[in-house]
Amino acid sequence: MPGGGEVEAVIHAYLTKRYPALANLKADTPLLADGLIDSLGVLELVTFMSERFDFEIEDSDFDGGNLANLDSLVRFVVERKPI
Repeated sequence: MPGGGEVEAVIHAYLTKRYPALANLKADTPLLADGLIDSLGVLELVTFMSERFDFEIEDSDFDGGNLANLDSLVRFVVERKPI
Protein backbone atom coordinates (compact mmCIF):
# COMPACT_ATOMS: atom_id res chain seq x y z
CA MET A 1 0.00 0.00 0.00
CA PRO A 2 1.40 3.39 -0.90
CA GLY A 3 2.19 5.95 1.78
CA GLY A 4 0.44 9.30 2.22
CA GLY A 5 2.61 11.05 -0.38
CA GLU A 6 1.86 8.46 -3.03
CA VAL A 7 -1.82 8.44 -2.09
CA GLU A 8 -1.89 12.21 -2.56
CA ALA A 9 -0.15 11.96 -5.95
CA VAL A 10 -2.59 9.31 -7.20
CA ILE A 11 -5.70 11.20 -6.06
CA HIS A 12 -4.34 14.51 -7.37
CA ALA A 13 -3.67 12.96 -10.78
CA TYR A 14 -7.16 11.44 -10.89
CA LEU A 15 -8.89 14.70 -9.95
CA THR A 16 -6.94 16.93 -12.33
CA LYS A 17 -7.42 14.53 -15.23
CA ARG A 18 -11.13 13.95 -14.54
CA TYR A 19 -11.92 17.61 -13.75
CA PRO A 20 -9.93 20.06 -15.91
CA ALA A 21 -11.24 22.93 -13.74
CA LEU A 22 -9.04 21.51 -10.96
CA ALA A 23 -5.82 22.05 -12.91
CA ASN A 24 -4.48 24.23 -10.07
CA LEU A 25 -5.66 21.89 -7.32
CA LYS A 26 -4.07 22.51 -3.94
CA ALA A 27 -4.35 20.44 -0.77
CA ASP A 28 -7.00 22.76 0.68
CA THR A 29 -9.03 23.53 -2.47
CA PRO A 30 -12.72 23.00 -1.56
CA LEU A 31 -14.12 20.25 -3.78
CA LEU A 32 -17.75 20.17 -2.71
CA ALA A 33 -18.42 23.67 -1.40
CA ASP A 34 -17.94 25.33 -4.78
CA GLY A 35 -19.71 22.58 -6.69
CA LEU A 36 -16.53 21.49 -8.43
CA ILE A 37 -17.57 17.86 -7.94
CA ASP A 38 -21.27 16.90 -8.10
CA SER A 39 -22.96 13.90 -6.46
CA LEU A 40 -22.17 11.55 -9.36
CA GLY A 41 -18.56 12.74 -9.26
CA VAL A 42 -18.40 11.98 -5.53
CA LEU A 43 -19.60 8.44 -6.20
CA GLU A 44 -17.03 8.01 -8.99
CA LEU A 45 -14.25 9.41 -6.78
CA VAL A 46 -15.03 7.17 -3.80
CA THR A 47 -15.34 4.15 -6.11
CA PHE A 48 -11.98 4.99 -7.71
CA MET A 49 -10.28 5.34 -4.31
CA SER A 50 -11.78 2.11 -2.94
CA GLU A 51 -10.69 0.13 -6.01
CA ARG A 52 -7.26 1.75 -6.31
CA PHE A 53 -6.42 1.50 -2.60
CA ASP A 54 -8.32 -1.74 -1.90
CA PHE A 55 -10.90 -0.95 0.75
CA GLU A 56 -14.67 -1.38 1.05
CA ILE A 57 -17.04 1.58 0.77
CA GLU A 58 -19.50 2.10 3.61
CA ASP A 59 -22.44 4.52 3.75
CA SER A 60 -20.63 6.55 6.39
CA ASP A 61 -17.77 7.16 3.92
CA PHE A 62 -19.92 9.66 2.04
CA ASP A 63 -19.28 12.31 4.65
CA GLY A 64 -18.47 15.89 3.66
CA GLY A 65 -15.53 15.85 6.07
CA ASN A 66 -13.93 12.96 4.19
CA LEU A 67 -14.45 14.59 0.82
CA ALA A 68 -13.89 18.29 1.49
CA ASN A 69 -10.47 18.68 -0.14
CA LEU A 70 -7.36 16.78 -1.21
CA ASP A 71 -5.97 16.70 2.34
CA SER A 72 -9.14 15.12 3.72
CA LEU A 73 -9.25 12.58 0.88
CA VAL A 74 -5.67 11.50 1.60
CA ARG A 75 -6.36 11.24 5.34
CA PHE A 76 -9.52 9.22 4.59
CA VAL A 77 -7.65 6.71 2.41
CA VAL A 78 -4.70 6.37 4.79
CA GLU A 79 -7.09 5.69 7.70
CA ARG A 80 -9.08 3.12 5.68
CA LYS A 81 -6.29 1.18 4.00
CA PRO A 82 -5.90 -2.41 5.17
CA ILE A 83 -3.24 -3.19 7.75
